[in-house]
Amino acid sequence: MSNVNSGARSLPGSDDYKVMALLCVLLLLWSCALTDTVYKDFWKEEDKQKFGFCDWKCMLFVQLWPGSFCVFLEKRFDCMIPEYVNTWTIHGLWPSDVMNCCSCWHLFQSDLQNLETQLSLYWPSFINNASFIFWKNEWHKHGSCAACVETLGSPSKYFGTALKLHTFYSLDKAFQTAGIVPSCDRSYSYKDLSGTLLSAFREFPELQCVMDKEGHEVLVQVKISLHRNFSAGCKDFQGALNPSSSPYRPCNKTANIYYFPINRKTPRDPCP
Repeated sequence: MSNVNSGARSLPGSDDYKVMALLCVLLLLWSCALTDTVYKDFWKEEDKQKFGFCDWKCMLFVQLWPGSFCVFLEKRFDCMIPEYVNTWTIHGLWPSDVMNCCSCWHLFQSDLQNLETQLSLYWPSFINNASFIFWKNEWHKHGSCAACVETLGSPSKYFGTALKLHTFYSLDKAFQTAGIVPSCDRSYSYKDLSGTLLSAFREFPELQCVMDKEGHEVLVQVKISLHRNFSAGCKDFQGALNPSSSPYRPCNKTANIYYFPINRKTPRDPCP
């Protein structure tokens, strides 16, 4: 008598599942290893022209002062300045007039494994999110648009270039050389601050301020416009990259401007 079950498919055993799981892991690792190559091929010249995301001519390199960051921060956010942060930090590297160019290009922690120590020092998050979440948002919003340029064509290139720009366009060095130091008592004129940066970078960056509870104009951010070759002075902007929801605005050119010191105990009120 023939076996009525002879034609039935047998259910895979535990060994089969292990093999399948191993194959999935190997496939994932292989795909991650090829990420740069895949996306390098993806951004073909006809794609750039078709979608228009690589039409940008300028970038903004934006640096943030930790001592002022928490002054105007919404109460729903915790604010903490790490002990190891003592310099101007990076807010972002933003191609002009474009954002969110490729949500499909994900950032993995492994992309930044050789840069993470430096990024933690010079591109940290001061709110109740891990720094990697900040970096991930910046990559999706701005880095994916910059990646059509060869020198910015991968996460490691994009973040690595920003770190180099932080050294080259050093606000700490420029201000210290001019004797401009953080203080609760001393203020500076707009002319002194902008003139110092003009001497250092041969360019008038945009100085951005917030107002503290005493009504003081407080320096918080500096934007330097760059060409694609990272030289300063690009003016080919079609639109603003400062969203209306941002609390930062151009500093009042006629007001006394304060450059508050970092206060880790009371970061929302650095000069109580």
